[in-house]
Amino acid sequence: MNQTILVPTDFSHNSLIAARYGIELARKMQANIHIFHAYRSFTSAFQSPLANETDEHRAKIGAEKGLAEFMNMLGKYSDIQISSSVNKNSLLEAVNHYIKEDDVRLVVMGAHGASGTRRDLLGNNTYDVAKDVSRPLLIVPEHTDSFKMENVVFFTDYQQGDVKSLTIFNALFGDIALSCTLVHIHEGKDAPTDDDLRSLEQWKTTLEKQTSVKGLSTEMAHVPENVDAVNGILNRLKADMTLITLIDSRGFFKKLLHKSLAKAIVLNPRTPVLLTSEDTE
Repeated sequence: MNQTILVPTDFSHNSLIAARYGIELARKMQANIHIFHAYRSFTSAFQSPLANETDEHRAKIGAEKGLAEFMNMLGKYSDIQISSSVNKNSLLEAVNHYIKEDDVRLVVMGAHGASGTRRDLLGNNTYDVAKDVSRPLLIVPEHTDSFKMENVVFFTDYQQGDVKSLTIFNALFGDIALSCTLVHIHEGKDAPTDDDLRSLEQWKTTLEKQTSVKGLSTEMAHVPENVDAVNGILNRLKADMTLITLIDSRGFFKKLLHKSLAKAIVLNPRTPVLLTSEDTE
């Protein structure tokens, strides 16, 4: 039985880019694609039950029409099994519903949605999904031209959760990605010492022993821990994907969260970003 890549859409251009990216991944992974739209209908205690029922029916018809138009823009793919549906729920509740119902292996979504509309699901809720979803989440930026995965950058802070992240990454993309660079951002004014460099090499050895990933490259980056520095690293390494672990308060992602930078990376990613956490299955 083929596993499923789940792709939410709010009918925005970014969700169309994410869906196309997901389809390319499905080809590589021999997976199916399920595209869905989560919607909420307006109900009010000040309206009659009939009026509320009418509004709910109108919302469902609008969601189904929007999804049909979106699928038409997406086009036909004879080599991939693509299904679609609408779900009357919040985005996160709908994602969790499909995870329970289907053999979902990966969730792929855009970073930005249809701003200014009641359908603005992706832009506002991507970060909430990132924190709470129980499957790996791949966030695809709107400027992604096409599928490419030759160089992956994995930001690490030497936490045990990295083992799980790398294991999940390899299970998903081990036959696709050609290289992975383990990057640690060294904080402080002083340059990294020989002990700092040895720590990174030892962590690389540990990861290679505890996962089936081999041939990791390493880089100790002595830069400010901010978005510009992160993007500079990604540009210099010609990254096609960024891998980040959502772990406890000591981890890289949580440090960024404390400095309001994690949300910026999730909502304005330079590359597609794969997020995993201790709850990822």
